[in-house]
Amino acid sequence: MGKKRTAILLLILSVLLSCGAGCQDSGKYAVSGKASTLGLGGEFTTAVRSDINARVGLNMLDFDIDEEEIEDIEYDIELDFSSFSALADWYVFNGSFRISGGVISMDHEVDLRARGASGETEEIGDIEYDWDDIGTLSGCVEIDDVAPYVGIGWGNPLTSSRRWGFTCDLGVAFTSSPDVKLSANALNPAIANALSADLEKERKDIEDDLDKFELYPVIAVSFFYRF
Repeated sequence: MGKKRTAILLLILSVLLSCGAGCQDSGKYAVSGKASTLGLGGEFTTAVRSDINARVGLNMLDFDIDEEEIEDIEYDIELDFSSFSALADWYVFNGSFRISGGVISMDHEVDLRARGASGETEEIGDIEYDWDDIGTLSGCVEIDDVAPYVGIGWGNPLTSSRRWGFTCDLGVAFTSSPDVKLSANALNPAIANALSADLEKERKDIEDDLDKFELYPVIAVSFFYRF
């Protein structure tokens, strides 16, 4: 799935850049390649008036992390992020500094998977369980939200003296608290009910830890081409 998304994104960017390269410089449009805390993506920018630009963007990220500790359990983690942004930039002093606002539609999913060695134990809730009884722990942390965004930035691709250049953004998206799911296949049926109850306690502990993450930081650097 990650390779498909990357291929689609690269195709969109190549088409936009090809269109831009074949057009005369009108100064009204720009396309950008972007790296940010939302992932890798692209943006299309157009002028609304001399001091206001509007832009839309698409971002994606697929990334794996091995053996990250969460609530004392080591998980293999797979990140699958995608988002769509619609933003407006106001160039307050008619220079490169801007104030930005808009919305970001986020579909972020973090898949968790843990499997201990035979003979080892793991504390779940307040109980020690044998990994031989637990089997495999699986989980998911999700942000599926349309979040308001505010930020600042530098660089105006539509008034630059060159047809290409760099811009940057610093801002926050006001998201809802992530949803958390945890489950186990419970190889020992005798512990299934107790394990389910302790997993629910573990799930709530993780959600409580994530409650403070209702501000998603957005840091981005973009390379633009104006046409």
